[in-house]
Amino acid sequence: MPDRTLPSVNDAPRLSFTGFIAWRDLVNHVSLLYPREWHATDGVPAQLTPPPFAPHRAVVSVEARRLPTNVEPDDAIILQEGLEAGVRSIPSAHIERSIGDSVGAMVDLELEHSYVADPVGDSAGLKWKRWLRVMYLKDIQFTISAEAEDNGDFEYWRPAFLSIMRTAQFADWAAQATGRSWEAELSQDQELG
Repeated sequence: MPDRTLPSVNDAPRLSFTGFIAWRDLVNHVSLLYPREWHATDGVPAQLTPPPFAPHRAVVSVEARRLPTNVEPDDAIILQEGLEAGVRSIPSAHIERSIGDSVGAMVDLELEHSYVADPVGDSAGLKWKRWLRVMYLKDIQFTISAEAEDNGDFEYWRPAFLSIMRTAQFADWAAQATGRSWEAELSQDQELG
């Protein structure tokens, strides 16, 4: 059986960033910033991962999609209840934090929960923690899911997760650096510092 022990968070070097890169969805007009050292893969959902030499595993999934109808600020409570019900359908899930709010026309939901990974694969039987943020503006749903093992890894990555979550927006981060929004000729991942 493989050794599944990981170094303690206290043994690992402190997390630091040397800058951020803008991840942009040119179709749905959403963007966020992620640490320059991380790697982004295309796809639906897009995956953001720390460098392979990082002391702990983590993954952030990012997806934006159009809904068949507009979401209204008054929908926040029912959407939050639906998100919580979906998480509770995971047999081992334990919701640790759930908040929902509307700001102007935007609905913003956040939920943190722990769960035990499926009994197949490298993470079989391990306890993981996930931070979900689901944002709605009109007919766009923007979902960010950040997760890591709940043995100290999640807390190690929390500063990176916080940066990613708090920079998610229905606007183009590249416009902050270039003054131009949603231009395809700008690189998909625009470095911002």
